[in-house]
Amino acid sequence: MENKQQPRWIELFKGLSEGLIPFEEEGYIVLAKFDKKSTYTLIELISFKNVKNIQPTTTGVTFYSDGFKTYVIYEPNNYQYRFQEPYLRDGSAQAPLRFNETVIIDLPKRDRLLISKEPYTSHGSFNIERPDEGNFAYYIYGHDPKIGEENILNFIGEILNKDLSVPRSYLPQVFTILKDNLAKFRRFSTD
Repeated sequence: MENKQQPRWIELFKGLSEGLIPFEEEGYIVLAKFDKKSTYTLIELISFKNVKNIQPTTTGVTFYSDGFKTYVIYEPNNYQYRFQEPYLRDGSAQAPLRFNETVIIDLPKRDRLLISKEPYTSHGSFNIERPDEGNFAYYIYGHDPKIGEENILNFIGEILNKDLSVPRSYLPQVFTILKDNLAKFRRFSTD
């Protein structure tokens, strides 16, 4: 018998092509885009509920559901666009945020994290682009929200610590901000 408390993770596009994703459940998508020329990284956490339809596109997929997006941006000290607002950046480095809409955490070596203060709401639908080589998109579903939240935070924490060398001592501050964003999604989805 399957344990409903156990979160299930699957690579998003593999799950879509194999028909393995149950869209009647609340779910989360974690996207990570790593810059090829630096350690600049954009992590996007999308929470959603009640998907009405999914439509493949030439470059990815469109979910017909409200999406609540939380962004975590890692900027190394030498990132050339670090003083440009995230919403003005080009391509995969762009996020719909202004500096005053983020919490900025200064890290050792003058690197920093920018994290959404509030989830960005995409009403009606949202798009997921097929990730380029080295990037990923995971779908997380079928879990108790508290257990799922813990696993999502650990997953993002591993990316920050192991891939980007963010000291573990900074992770509790990151997790507090992410938990606040997830709580806002849960309040909205129960209204």
